[in-house]
Parts: sequence; C-alpha cells; structure tokens
Amino acid sequence: MTEFDPYLVLGLRRAAGPTEIKTAYRRKVQVAHPDRGGDADAFMLIVKAFGLLSDPDSRRLYDETGRVDDDAVTGYRRDVALILADMFDVAVATAVTTGLKLESVNFIAQMTGAVESGLREARVKLVRIDREIGALQTLRARIRRNDEDRNLFVERLTAQVKGKTEEHHGMRRRVAILETALAELGNYSSETELIAALEAGPAA
Repeated sequence: MTEFDPYLVLGLRRAAGPTEIKTAYRRKVQVAHPDRGGDADAFMLIVKAFGLLSDPDSRRLYDETGRVDDDAVTGYRRDVALILADMFDVAVATAVTTGLKLESVNFIAQMTGAVESGLREARVKLVRIDREIGALQTLRARIRRNDEDRNLFVERLTAQVKGKTEEHHGMRRRVAILETALAELGNYSSETELIAALEAGPAA
C-alpha cells in the first residue's frame, strides 16, 4: 500500500498556497465525483487530501512529521459539513417563512451568501483579536518589573494574553473552515453532489 501524500494526490508542490489548493481540488473533483462518472475511491482520496491541506493544524503536522491524523482530518471535514448544514437550515427556514417554493430555491447560492457573510465577520473578529493581543502585550511590557519579584498585574495580563491567544486560534480555525465550506460550495451546482462530497469518509 502506497503512503498517502496529499500534495501528490492534488498535484501540488509543498509550498502551495490556499488558492492553489482550492483550484487543484476543484479541477480534480470535477472529474472524480461519482455522480459525474468518476471513481469513488479516487474521489475519497481527493476529498481527504483537500481536508488535510485546508486544516492548518493537520497540514502543519503532516509537513513537519509526515504523519496524517485521520481523526483530525475527519473532525475538520465534519465541522465543515456542520457549518454547511446550519447554513442549509437557515436557507430552508427563510424560504419557508417567505413563502417561496422550495423546488425553485437555489440553495447552493443561498448557502454561499450566508457563508461569505460569516467569513467576513470572522475575519473582522480575527483582526480585532490580533489588535487586542498586541495591546495587552504592549501593556505587559510597560509594567514589567526589572527584578525577579512577583508582579500580580503582569500575571493577570499574561493570563489575558493566553485567553486571547486561544480565542485567536479558535477564530483562525473558524476562518479556515468557512473558507473550505466556500470552496466546497463553489465546486457543485446541486445539493446532491455537495452532500456526496461532504459525506465522503477518509480513505485509508
């Protein structure tokens, strides 16, 4: 059995950026999707490769160690699917409330708009958290004592920086998930094809 290499699967160089990854994924799934006559096993490998390279933590682990954390990749794909399921729920509820005929609603377009809105909001929050971390670090440096004695204020600020850093990591992950969700929506014209992509399990 050959070792799984996400870069090889997508035909990418290791320094590929997010746009290159999305473009390669889009090109591959167009022909590999089972609903379009493609091979199901090849499709699952492509989905797994995209999931791994879209998740900053999984990609870093792979780049540094060559290890694939299948649970993390599966968890990331599940989070993308949950975001899209939430957006689908909102689109359906909106259509029902406004009296639209469900069979005439373009849910891919509705979900795309919702994901784009969520992504803009998450990016704004990420910038705000960055600023807050910088301000806290500047204040901490200003009030730090020159001796080794305990400084209660510095300890409190350090705890706040730690909390904001964790919040930053969580928001950065949300941005990555929303970007991945947007890429998925851009690949498919029907909900059925999208569902097949989201439900593709990790290939061995």
